[in-house]
Formats: sequence, C-alpha cells, structure tokens
Amino acid sequence: MNDNTPDDARQSLFDEFESEIVKAGNTEAFFDENDLIEIFDYASDLDNYIVKMEVLLYGARHYPDSQALATRRAWFYSSFGEMEAAAEVNSRVSNGGVLNKLLALRAEGASDTPETRARLDEIVEAATEFGDEDVIQLVDLCAELGMLDWVESNRRKVEVKTPYPQTFIYEYADRAEEAMDYPTASRLFEELTMMEPFTLDFWLRLATVQHNAEEYESALSSADFALAIDPDSTEGLRVKASSLFRLNRSTDYVISTFRELVGRPEAGEQDIIYLAYALCTLNDDKGAVVEISRYIASHSFSRNILDCLISIDIATGEKYARHYYSDLEPGEETFASWAAEHIKMGNYEIAASILLIAAEHDSSPEITSRVIEACYLAGRYEDTINLFMTKVLARTDVWIHHPSVVIPYIMSLVRLDRREEALNHAGELLDSFTRYTRGYDLSKGTVSPVTFVCQATGYRSILQNILLALRSDINIPADDFDPMRL
Repeated sequence: MNDNTPDDARQSLFDEFESEIVKAGNTEAFFDENDLIEIFDYASDLDNYIVKMEVLLYGARHYPDSQALATRRAWFYSSFGEMEAAAEVNSRVSNGGVLNKLLALRAEGASDTPETRARLDEIVEAATEFGDEDVIQLVDLCAELGMLDWVESNRRKVEVKTPYPQTFIYEYADRAEEAMDYPTASRLFEELTMMEPFTLDFWLRLATVQHNAEEYESALSSADFALAIDPDSTEGLRVKASSLFRLNRSTDYVISTFRELVGRPEAGEQDIIYLAYALCTLNDDKGAVVEISRYIASHSFSRNILDCLISIDIATGEKYARHYYSDLEPGEETFASWAAEHIKMGNYEIAASILLIAAEHDSSPEITSRVIEACYLAGRYEDTINLFMTKVLARTDVWIHHPSVVIPYIMSLVRLDRREEALNHAGELLDSFTRYTRGYDLSKGTVSPVTFVCQATGYRSILQNILLALRSDINIPADDFDPMRL
C-alpha cells in the first residue's frame, strides 16, 4: 500500500519477477534494486517465501552491497528463527534504519518491559520517515510481544511520519483482529473506509470483523457497501448472506446465495455449512444432507463439515465418519474432544455416535469409559450394558472399578427394569472395590493419597445409595437415586 506504487503496479512487478526469474529462470531479465525491494515486501504481504528467497539470490548477484536487501535478508533469517544469523547480517548494515533497529530488538529476545518500550519510543523519535515495511514490522513486533497498547498510544506519532498511513492502520487493525480485539479492529477498519471509501478490501475487512463480533446489522451494512463496489465479491456475498442468516431474515436469499457460492472454485466449508443450516430452517433436512454429500464428493473433507452433517442426520453422519475415520486423525484426543463439545451442548446422542465409531478402532480405557458414559446419557441402555460386558468385564485392570463405567452400567440395568440384576451386580462391585481399596498402596498410586481416599469414599457412597434404593420395599423411581441425572 503506497500512493507512489499502487497495489496493482506491485502485483504486476511481482508477477513479472515470478514469471521470468522463479519459473523461467531467465538470466537476461533485469530488475533494479528498488524493484527488488518492492517485490520482496509484496511477497512478504503474500507470505510467499519462494519469491522472497529468489529476490535475495538475485540481489546478491547483482547488488551485493545493497544495504536495503541485506536488511531484508536478515529479516528473512529471523522469520525462520535463525536469530544468530539474522543478528550477524543485521550488524553488518551500516547506518541502519528502522528495520535494523527493530530486528536488533527481536534478535535480542525483547519482551514487554519498560526498557523495550523506551527503545521503541527512541526509534519513533529518531525516525524522519516510516516506509510501509517499517510500520508493518513495527506493529508485528509489538503484537508478538503483547504490546498493541503501545501502538495505540503512539499511533499519531508514527502516522505523521508515514507518507501512506493506511498501511500502518491496516496492519494495526489486522493484528487487533487476530488478537480478537474486535472493537479496536472495527474502529480502525472503519477509519480506513472513510479514508478510502472505494477500496473494496477495507469494506470487506470491516464487514468480517463486525460479523465475527456478532454485530450482524453493522456487518450487513458494510457488506452492502462492498457489494456496491463489486457486486460479485465472494466475501461480500458471504458476509451479507451469513449476516442475514444470523438475523433470521431473507432465508430464500441466503439459500440461493450460498448455493451459488458453493459452486465457485473459491468455495469454503463455511459456505456449505451455512447452506445446510439455512435449508434446515425450512425443514428441508433431506435437502441439506444432499447438498453436503454433493459437496463432500468434490471437495476436501473436514471435521466441521462432518459435524454439521451428523447434527442434521446422525445415520448419514455416522456413515461418513466411518468412511473418513483415518482422514480425521482418529484416536482418543480427536474423537473424545469432539464428543465432549456435544456433551456440553446436551447432544448426547451425537456424542455417543462419535464415540461408538472411535471405540470400533480404539479399545483404550479412556475411550471405553467415555463411550459408556455417553451411551447412558443418550438413553442407549442396551449399548451401555453390552459395552460394559465386552470391553470392561473382559479386562483385568482397575477399570472395573471406575465410576464412569460402573455407574452407567448399573443404572442402565435399572432403567431397563432389571433391578434384581442391578442389585446383585452393584453389591458384587461394591464388595470387589472394598477389597481393592484395602490392598491399595497409597504411596505407589497415580494420584495423591488424599485424592484417592476422597474419590474412593465418594464412589463407595454412591454405590451404597443405589443399593439402599434397590433394596427398598417400595419401587423408588430411578430419577430419585440416579447420580448421573443431569
């Protein structure tokens, strides 16, 4: 972003270098030192390390004494964590400017201290002018050190020395959004739209921040401004349609827009998810499943898409989860955390389905205890009993005494009106646990002695309470003594 070198000119220069040098290896192609600096900085904006590296190689051959390129070489090293090499190259730059001083701070391992703040103050005071890359690296360093408050306090001092302050404001807004400081990011992007009301990107960034902050009316308004500039903007259409969906308005527009976006090459998983849920609001769950299935057939798969599908249709979701099990990084951590999210929302049936699939591949005690508990909470009592019989009783370790498998098993028997069986098994398990605790060596346990005693006492008390209820002369409702009743 520079009023002397517009973005389209930088893009053309970048494209020419990439085409001639990176791809064609044309040794006759010529770029002067200023061209290389522009290309390198633009490649930094795009996170294109290949072009950045080729710029440095070209520069080393044609401009070996360039101080500006040496500075960027030092920053390139620092981006890979090679701080010693970065500091060495940086130290060889004579009459270093803002970038060199910032890199020195980074190489020294600066943190948020009064000394660091003082040195940044000195850099600002000493500078006569800040270039685009200067302010970008200044803001980035402060963000990494958790010092965006310093940026806010000093922004006017920086802006008056910046020919094109929009770059500084944009970078600050970007980092504020990254830190989920949406009020600050929204304020800054709004400033940019007032400075350049016909710049599409500023309106899109403002709309996105407002949407993420759940300010859907404001996001809708900003998206409309963006679409006035470019009616076909994918991001503008996406934010407008998703804002309308969140506001529960114009469902037909939402569906038609996301259906069109899903067909675009740049479609994202959120597009199909919004389309599916919008169809569900019209009670068209079947249509939602068809749309997701069609999308999965031609796009990369993700857990978010599967989560949407399984929330709409558990049977179809289970089918895909089994098919893509190996692609979803299976195992206790992935599936247990996924199921835990649904348990928190009270979606016990979904959580049970997820964990049952995991249990088909993973027989660890952790998955076993979680799937038994989830099945009970989902009211799948037969599954709870079968899992206990096949995955717990067959084991010889202490998991036979774990409350998360025993209590759901006993209470499942109760729920299925097999009370005599529940009474006998509860008594046997209590006796077994009592014997186990008497022989337990507290000094060799995996938890502290106090923790073990407290947990054991609580577990024993729960089993005793269940036994008292089952031995009662009256048929006490299960809800009155179910310790898992939530």
